[in-house]
Amino acid sequence: MLETRLSFMKIALQSFSAFVILLAAALLSAAVQAAPEDPRTVVERATNGIINDLNKLTLEQRTDAEIRRLVMTWIIPAIDQQRIAMGALGKHWRRATPEQRQAFIDRYRELQIRTYSGAFKAFNGEQFVFEDVRYNDSGDRALVKGTMQQTDGKLVPVDFRLYQRNKTSDWLVYDAVIAGLGMVKTYRDQLNERLQNISIDELLAELAEQTAD
Repeated sequence: MLETRLSFMKIALQSFSAFVILLAAALLSAAVQAAPEDPRTVVERATNGIINDLNKLTLEQRTDAEIRRLVMTWIIPAIDQQRIAMGALGKHWRRATPEQRQAFIDRYRELQIRTYSGAFKAFNGEQFVFEDVRYNDSGDRALVKGTMQQTDGKLVPVDFRLYQRNKTSDWLVYDAVIAGLGMVKTYRDQLNERLQNISIDELLAELAEQTAD
């Protein structure tokens, strides 16, 4: 079953999903600015803001319904769902029909929502420090490296990869790498292994079952 084969991936995602939440919040904050902010400013401003919001919620207030509302508000409108889905399916994206692609985006989004929900509930006052932005030669890709300090004092490296369609558009996240483990690559490796043995339609059916209420 897909649930068994993706167990490692789910553990990995639970480790970095909170950071994707913070970056998504940053992107929404950038959208209201007159001009796009640099990636580090976007990440730092929103990180501080979302941490403050989470600290205001008690554990009892972090219900499934409330967490889902926060995820839909902060994350889903901000990330490039298609770009991430394309990277996760890899070569199989080219073979998928338009209907299969949209179905994968929808079911992958539901999987993300459930993963992010767990991160919201587990948040316990972690702190973040980010380095200066590193741009590619053309200036349309950026790497924001940082460190998360856990409540037990352990430090976890955090990398956000962003892109900008043009000089006036907002920066968008297309991958997150935590302790050397990338979201997109993790999904791609696991899904590619699974798709050696089943069809895309069968994969979609398994995802639908895994994310069913």
